[in-house]
Amino acid sequence: MRHHLMPPAVVEVRPAAAGDWAAVAELVNFYIATTTVNFRTEPQTPQVWAEDWARGRDRHPWLVAVVDGEVAGIAYAGQWKARAAYDWCAEVTGYVADGRRGQRVGHALYRALLATLDAQGYRTVIGVIGLPNEPSARFHEAFGFQHTGTLRGVGYKQGRWCDIGFWQRAAATDAPPGEIRPFAAVWPQVRAALDGS
Repeated sequence: MRHHLMPPAVVEVRPAAAGDWAAVAELVNFYIATTTVNFRTEPQTPQVWAEDWARGRDRHPWLVAVVDGEVAGIAYAGQWKARAAYDWCAEVTGYVADGRRGQRVGHALYRALLATLDAQGYRTVIGVIGLPNEPSARFHEAFGFQHTGTLRGVGYKQGRWCDIGFWQRAAATDAPPGEIRPFAAVWPQVRAALDGS
């Protein structure tokens, strides 16, 4: 008997836009309500997402994945710390719609996100993972992140104390840093390189 496998989803990765936030809020609110991978305890509104994006989008990439015309995931970077010495370090976050996990949506998003951060001139990228979360840990390690530490019992959610782990991906250089290039300035070249690979 021959099994008919579904073809892999066609995933389009593009910069997030103002019309995406209702879908993104719904997608991430699933994780807020049902898991400990996000330490928020109240749902986020589309307005909150829009405000965060407006503050960060010039300096940091905010990307969405679209499958069959619908937002299927989001990945974005943000400031690690406010002090100037941290300017070449970014924190990354990503979520895939519950019904789209296992369809390489997260892979497409992180591939584009990390290529963009590299092109911008970031040296260090940090992922903060609510633990336990073996799939996310393995996912980050597949992209060159290394586990660099764990804080025990720092968050209380769903009736238990939860740990957070830090995963770091660093450029193999100790050269002095250059200027961070704006997201919009590097995205066309990154998109072209990803399309050509």
